[in-house]
Amino acid sequence: MDFLPNPDFLKQTIPYFNDENIGVVQTRWGHINKDYSLLTELQAFGLNGHFVIEQGGRNSAGHYINFNGTGGVWRKTCITDAGGWEHDTLTEDLDLSYRAQLKGWKFKYLENVVAPAELPITMSALKGQQHRWMKGGAECFRKMFKQILTTKNIRWVDRVHGLAHLFNSSVFVFILLMSLLSIPILYIKDTYASLNYFIQFGSVFILATVFLMFYYWNAFQDKMKEKGKSFGLFIWRFLQFLTVSMGLSLNNAVAVIEGYLGIKSSFVRTPKFNVSVNKGKVENKYDKKSISLLTVGEGILFLVFGFTTVNRLIHGDLGMVPFHLMLTVGYGTVFFYTLFEVKPKWLKIVPAKTSNVNV
Repeated sequence: MDFLPNPDFLKQTIPYFNDENIGVVQTRWGHINKDYSLLTELQAFGLNGHFVIEQGGRNSAGHYINFNGTGGVWRKTCITDAGGWEHDTLTEDLDLSYRAQLKGWKFKYLENVVAPAELPITMSALKGQQHRWMKGGAECFRKMFKQILTTKNIRWVDRVHGLAHLFNSSVFVFILLMSLLSIPILYIKDTYASLNYFIQFGSVFILATVFLMFYYWNAFQDKMKEKGKSFGLFIWRFLQFLTVSMGLSLNNAVAVIEGYLGIKSSFVRTPKFNVSVNKGKVENKYDKKSISLLTVGEGILFLVFGFTTVNRLIHGDLGMVPFHLMLTVGYGTVFFYTLFEVKPKWLKIVPAKTSNVNV
């Protein structure tokens, strides 16, 4: 199994159902194989932000949260009252969560109860999981936004938080657009000097990174005893996480756009490998590795932003070099990870035993 809750999991969660308004008790995900590789460490870094800050913050303020697909317990009556599980989105857990809460059911989040889980260890598995999560979030926004706006007896602040929550996967569309538009902006900057003031004024939005850093610092779960080293490790992980997230923006933006356009696709399970430490190559028949058009696109963007970075360094125009360097490294990481995972047809590898239960 890829989730391994403690033996006393039900004792820690079931008592909260004494409150008849509680429909779901959700616990925090742990990470069985966080130290498997840099890829799993960065996933843990990002997920901790969701479970430590987002879930805990929304729940403590009484706003809507979501059941995370596992690591929680549902009241059967709540599922029935909300209309049951529906298959028209890829994130049926998020969909049902909102329908239940709009019906008046309350969710309880337990940050101190941990359900350890296995993180995807291959780029192909991670990209597939991210595609499902991002597309499903967009599908849920498309399906639920009118209901969130029109359902009676809901606080306006809950409407705002709910819409922002369901819309958050769209951030990858904006990251992709911002990165692509940065190229013509350089041309405008070189050609129309009078517009440089407005371009420089736009740099104020870099301050958003400070708030994002504060968000993840508070979620950072692996603080060392020496604060200086701990913060130094955090800064390094934060930069790595941002860089790889940028590299995933093409994959995730396409998923979000498909969700908003109503383009349907099958639910693809996330392959797991039943591993906690890296002992060499392992295989899973559900881990579909291939060179897709998206992979080609990631390779092209790696070359485009790499060329732009070098070109600007040569001409001494350093303003956007850090941004373009992160894009180069991010797209390069995702592209080469994907490329190296594709098994040559002539290379026969004996599959290792794998888990049969996946999320």
